Amino acid sequence: MKQLEEKLIDLRKIKSSEQVSKVKQILEEEINEVVILTDLEVIIKMIPMQILEKNLTCKMKIIDDYWQIKLIKKGN
Repeated sequence: MKQLEEKLIDLRKIKSSEQVSKVKQILEEEINEVVILTDLEVIIKMIPMQILEKNLTCKMKIIDDYWQIKLIKKGN
């Protein structure tokens, strides 16, 4: 499994289907801490289900017209 290098990933300017694909790709990586910005509610619903079996915590908040999702490796 490859270590994810990016700390902030802004998905707001790409198409919906590409956002979903990118999130799936991100979740396959080894994550210490990453922040994802999205304008899609489907991503907000998708991430908690995808990280159930991973060693990650998830914090989400809405900022103006987009979501900020912070994924942190448990124990950090």
